[in-house]
Amino acid sequence: MKKIIILVLITVALQACISQKVTQSDVFNPVKETALNDNFTFERSYIQNTDTTQIETWYLTENNAELNFIYFSGNGSNIRSAIPFFNELEQQFDLNIFSFNYSGYGRSGGEPSIDGIVRDGKVALDYYENQIGDQNLPTVLLGYSLGGFVAFNLINHDAVDQTIIMSTFTSLEELQDYLLKEALPGIIRPFLKLDIEESIYDLDNIKLVQKVEKPILFVHGEADKFIPASMSYNLYNLCPSEKKEIKIIPGADHRMVLKDSASNKLVIHEIKNFLSFQ
Repeated sequence: MKKIIILVLITVALQACISQKVTQSDVFNPVKETALNDNFTFERSYIQNTDTTQIETWYLTENNAELNFIYFSGNGSNIRSAIPFFNELEQQFDLNIFSFNYSGYGRSGGEPSIDGIVRDGKVALDYYENQIGDQNLPTVLLGYSLGGFVAFNLINHDAVDQTIIMSTFTSLEELQDYLLKEALPGIIRPFLKLDIEESIYDLDNIKLVQKVEKPILFVHGEADKFIPASMSYNLYNLCPSEKKEIKIIPGADHRMVLKDSASNKLVIHEIKNFLSFQ
């Protein structure tokens, strides 16, 4: 969705003969690599997903772990993108972390699809539960952005005790309306016509959240301009769980846990507070 809008903005700008100066600093957007903390023992595995494709998984373990943490990533990121978040988790918890890349992401084979990412998540959770996970420890599942949709679909998996939903949309339809009416400049809106494939509207967390009974924490950045924090409030209000909380991180944007920042620490502080009450 975001890529579509960017392309449309460029097209409209060209058609309107808008002159915009572009410098070298606009061309380059470097991504810095971050190393895992030395306290982690790292294990990478490839598990069979279909007859012809495999999923890449990471399993990070610590001595004397007291918690299992499972991370479902968002659309514009993969496991490696979350290393700053994993490192900060390690600073504040003694824990094991399991994550994986959806089909077509990272080193995973195949191509992503809506049904496919949910299937990927189930395959990964089954592998985790049956082969490597420590069943004697409490297990927390965190779904970030698009990963929230996958988490909602798998929240009742036996491997999951509690869930954290972070920076996640209510539905694709509502997100589309928001981007068209709120996020885009008024001069652009009349030029933007989207032809959305009907199946994409299956990205609907409104229906899924109404079935949640396990303990759940909603976290969102106050300054998220891509998915507004109001969507987390709506999901929180619709959720029937008797153990639910919502926390809004001041000044944080949509990528708050994908970078080494104060927002990252604030998110984990709220997670720690939530888990202490369970």
